[in-house]
Amino acid sequence: MWMKHSKLNEHEQKLKDMSVEEFDHYMMEHYPDMFKKRNRPPDQKFIEPMNFGFEIGNGWRHVLDSLCKKVKVLQDTFGFILVFDQVKEKIGSARFYTHIEFPESTKVSKEQAVAAEIAKLIADHYEEYTDYVCEELGTNINPNEKISLGSWYYGMGLEGYIQSTEKSRLDEKEKKEKIEIAKKSDENRKNISDLKRKLNYLKKEDIEEINSLVDEKIKNKT
Repeated sequence: MWMKHSKLNEHEQKLKDMSVEEFDHYMMEHYPDMFKKRNRPPDQKFIEPMNFGFEIGNGWRHVLDSLCKKVKVLQDTFGFILVFDQVKEKIGSARFYTHIEFPESTKVSKEQAVAAEIAKLIADHYEEYTDYVCEELGTNINPNEKISLGSWYYGMGLEGYIQSTEKSRLDEKEKKEKIEIAKKSDENRKNISDLKRKLNYLKKEDIEEINSLVDEKIKNKT
């Protein structure tokens, strides 16, 4: 059931290119019930996580939009709401924290309960899918190719990291230094992956050699 994104379509590209304010307006206009926690009421004493907005990279916007479109069909049909408590990045992938709300005046039917559970499963599915999508570019990526610097995991590969850094407000010297560190980290990752492949090959060869020796011993005894 995995989606494939080697290239963004026109709508997905438009979402990616929106400013933070434009994307915020788009999501609130199309899915106001799901993101009713986004705007903080005047009488609300405490700040909730969703008050901070959509804390994910531009490349994951189309994933969130696709999730909401599918859930909206279920909501409109069965009369419940999948409310988002928080949308954020964590350890290189997105996190969609949600809960279900049913109308207080009606008794929840079996069909509603099942549909709501399906909505939660869809949210989990799309959350997992972000692990295979570059947070910056919005296209597919092998999770093993995502950049890791120290204890920080990024939701993007080297190409996305370079683009993200070049767009940042850092001065040119800082940008260059960060990019060089990322390139070195990515090179080390490739070297380690290559070494693992070689070790696996050697292990296979060793096993074959051992089997040959055992077969020879057995043959000599008979």
